[in-house]
Amino acid sequence: MKLNRWLNIVMMSCSFLIGFTACDDDNNDYGEFSLNAPVLTEVVAPTAIATSTVLVNKKALDEGNIRIMTYGFCYSTSKNPTIYSATVKTFPEKGKMEATLTNLTDNTVYYVRAFATLYPNGVVYSPEIEMTVGVIETPTE
Repeated sequence: MKLNRWLNIVMMSCSFLIGFTACDDDNNDYGEFSLNAPVLTEVVAPTAIATSTVLVNKKALDEGNIRIMTYGFCYSTSKNPTIYSATVKTFPEKGKMEATLTNLTDNTVYYVRAFATLYPNGVVYSPEIEMTVGVIETPTE
């Protein structure tokens, strides 16, 4: 009888412990690191300037929970560009990063995302934006 009571106490304690740690938000990637969607300015072929805000939990960075290897922007004429598309690397200053996208062609739609490679978590991307270089005109007869 005492053994059953002891096992019940241990089981209840474990259940409470698991329940409390499952609700712990300190270890999620969303609260520790994120990139805002890029803002594009001076979009004139063959270049455009991209900027993005970097949000990093300083405590997670100081404790080594986040190790950022590279920052930059990736862009392509296809949706969802990745680090295997055209990229330009940069480094943020005061929470903002900026870079010049190059080799852009007039009358072309591009998709752009900010990215960061984290060790050992892989690549984090910002939301994608679409930009049109030049003016796409329909031919007149």
